[in-house]
Amino acid sequence: MNPAMWQCPKCAREFTRKNQRHACGTGHSADVLRDRPQAVIEVYRAIENFINNLAKVETVARDRYVLFRSRRIFVDLSIMQNAVRVAIHLGRRIDNPIFIKVVADRKQLTHVAKITNLAELKHIEPLIKEAWQFSLA
Repeated sequence: MNPAMWQCPKCAREFTRKNQRHACGTGHSADVLRDRPQAVIEVYRAIENFINNLAKVETVARDRYVLFRSRRIFVDLSIMQNAVRVAIHLGRRIDNPIFIKVVADRKQLTHVAKITNLAELKHIEPLIKEAWQFSLA
């Protein structure tokens, strides 16, 4: 365990804040993908593979949501009927028409895109990597 991290005594997940509110357990991506079209599954698997090739990260799957976390969440997904809604948490604003929304809070800017195919995903992969790096700080 990283000494700067707090570990939940019930599920052993690690967090940067002591007594971090969370749901114990991480769920399974197969449950999130059940009954989804092949194109959506393909996009999800490509995102998951890309992220897992960056480093060991925690994947939490619940209902139709999946989040990827190092020290903190850097990408979260909503599995939709015909797309994967990707929210990328960055330290800077990116102006790109692929993003349907950008939301700022005090620590980061969240860039949201609906990805329907692998070609669209290629446009945001460098930003997913940047978000992962940003999450380690």
